[in-house]
Amino acid sequence: MTALVSRREALATGLVVTVGVLGGSAAPVPKGDSKSWIGKTVLPKKADPIGAYYESVQPGKDEPVRTLSRALYAASWEVKAEKDERIQVLDTDGTPCWIEKSRVVPLADAVDFFTKAIQDNEKDVYPYNFRGWAKYLLGKPDDAVKDFDEFLKLAPVGPGPGPNPYRAVGFSNRGLVLAELRRFDAAIKDLNEAVKLGHAPAQLNRGWAYELKGEYKSANADYTAILAGNPNDVLALNNSAWLRATCPVEEFRDGKAAVKFAKRACELTGNREGGYLDTLAAAHAEAGDFSAAVKTQELALADQGYARKCGEDAQKRLQLYKARKPFRTEPLKPQ
Repeated sequence: MTALVSRREALATGLVVTVGVLGGSAAPVPKGDSKSWIGKTVLPKKADPIGAYYESVQPGKDEPVRTLSRALYAASWEVKAEKDERIQVLDTDGTPCWIEKSRVVPLADAVDFFTKAIQDNEKDVYPYNFRGWAKYLLGKPDDAVKDFDEFLKLAPVGPGPGPNPYRAVGFSNRGLVLAELRRFDAAIKDLNEAVKLGHAPAQLNRGWAYELKGEYKSANADYTAILAGNPNDVLALNNSAWLRATCPVEEFRDGKAAVKFAKRACELTGNREGGYLDTLAAAHAEAGDFSAAVKTQELALADQGYARKCGEDAQKRLQLYKARKPFRTEPLKPQ
């Protein structure tokens, strides 16, 4: 098993899912228990749209209120809440969305599930994409690349330029994993191709790959370009804040701007997303407010899913902040 890089945010994509959107304020950071879905990672079973359903916005009311519908593009989500046969996840913009449990598969069962899907229907190539992402999340990036290779080999070549639901997704997701493996030139080549095909998340992923490689100017350019088009892009806000808070090159650090961007990312996600709170803690530390850094890092660690995935590194940062020291990243050596 390959140890995964403790990364900021990148976005694996693979489908469009129409789901219910629950109105009202977000819940506190979830804690869950061993029998709960809360904190678990789930993947969609199919790349087909899911119909919107009904959810009572005000608990206790007999008449359900029809929710709005929207499309989700991520290849996996962390469960934030559950109610009966539905789970709540956050869209990339922080919107709480409800999905039926029957539509998703827990990460622990995902590789077996998608392997059977491939065996049952050899013409359906999308299970290779989801199985590849599941293998990556399970710490097997080399095996994941093989699945993305197969996906790109079998996926039909759609019209281009413009959105391409197959090859653009494959290039973007394989680029993420190649960056994780420190094969930066191959990663950026894939991500450039995905950008060319009109796949919006690929620019964020390319910025992340540049950041891992230590090409901070290029990373900053990608994040800045995204925010110029959408100042509320949560992922770009988070990544930009992280770069400004933790970059080992002083010219790219700006504690005040880091706090501003990170606070906005946390606000948009209801202050309950551990990864974004972790970034805000680092931003407070860079700005010299170590009391706020400690408090925010402890709140980040209260997110069960985040603590399970990144708790060891997050605890180390917490100890740094208690010692009144900021956190610094280091570029990774290519392999």
